[in-house]
Amino acid sequence: MLEQITDFNIKRINDEEIRSYWVSESNHDSIYVTLDLKNKMIIKAVQINFQDFNSKIFGRPDTLKHQFTIKTSIDGKNWTTAADYSNNQKDMPHAYIELNQPVEARYVKYDHIYCTNEYLSISEFRVFGKGQKKAPKTPKNFNIVRQDDRRNADLTWDPVKGAMGYVIYWGIEPDKLNLSVLMYDENNYELRALNTDQEYYYQVEAFSENGISERTDIKHTK
Repeated sequence: MLEQITDFNIKRINDEEIRSYWVSESNHDSIYVTLDLKNKMIIKAVQINFQDFNSKIFGRPDTLKHQFTIKTSIDGKNWTTAADYSNNQKDMPHAYIELNQPVEARYVKYDHIYCTNEYLSISEFRVFGKGQKKAPKTPKNFNIVRQDDRRNADLTWDPVKGAMGYVIYWGIEPDKLNLSVLMYDENNYELRALNTDQEYYYQVEAFSENGISERTDIKHTK
């Protein structure tokens, strides 16, 4: 059973959980949200996924619109406008905005101006780009054990310093690792998607905001 989301605090704004979202207590042009990326990054795009929390608007009237600006900063004090939608007259429920030029910044701010709903609500505030440090190293001690129920397998590897998450690849041939799963933080995974009479091949890689590691050597289970 899926857990019901019952709180709408600011941490929900970038938790990569499609069912959750942040809800502001109001809707006016003094609201803003600032993300601290912790280090200077090269930013290429942003995405704002708006939610229609408690909306009283039905259908798609031509009055729907979202107005805002995206600003960036190195120090959190001096801001530069990277994207200006302050006069936008269109509905942009999943606004994906590629910047005209990549921008170096540590802080990214959503500066609200107007939305049609009673409350400002955002499910995800995403920033796309790349860090300027080294990519994580390849995971070590990658191991796979098929369970007694051969539809399942336990995959483990050593955690990688600085990794944000991992991607596991698997398939029926070494050159056909066409299936994959992405996870954050965890360095183990119970794979529950196998056929009982089929051999499989596997790899794993680590990733962070600074890049992607080399994949591990291919592992095999009968």
